[in-house]
Amino acid sequence: MILKLILLSSLLVVTAGPAFAQEEATPGFNTPIPKSIMTSDEVETSIGTLEFFDGMPTAKTVDAVYDNLDRIRGTEVFLNFIPAASLEGMRLGLKEMGCVA
Repeated sequence: MILKLILLSSLLVVTAGPAFAQEEATPGFNTPIPKSIMTSDEVETSIGTLEFFDGMPTAKTVDAVYDNLDRIRGTEVFLNFIPAASLEGMRLGLKEMGCVA
C-alpha cells in the first residue's frame, strides 16, 4: 500500500512539476528580435538608396523598385525578341534574293 502511494505521488510530481516550473508569459508583443534579422533603415543598391521604416518600404522606395522591375522586364523582352528579329531579317533577305516559299 505504501509502495502504491509513493509511486502515485512520484508520478504526480513528475507530470505536474514542469507545469508549475514554467515562467509566466508577459503580455503583449515584447519578444526581443535578433539584430541579425533586423531590416536596416537604409540599403544602398545599384538603383539608389532604398529607405525603410520599421521594415516597411517608403513610397519613394516602392516607386524605385517598381521602376527597376519595369526596366528589367523591358530588357528581358528586348533580349527575348532578338532571335525573332534576326529570323525576320533572314526571311526578308531571302525574299530579296528571290527565294519564296
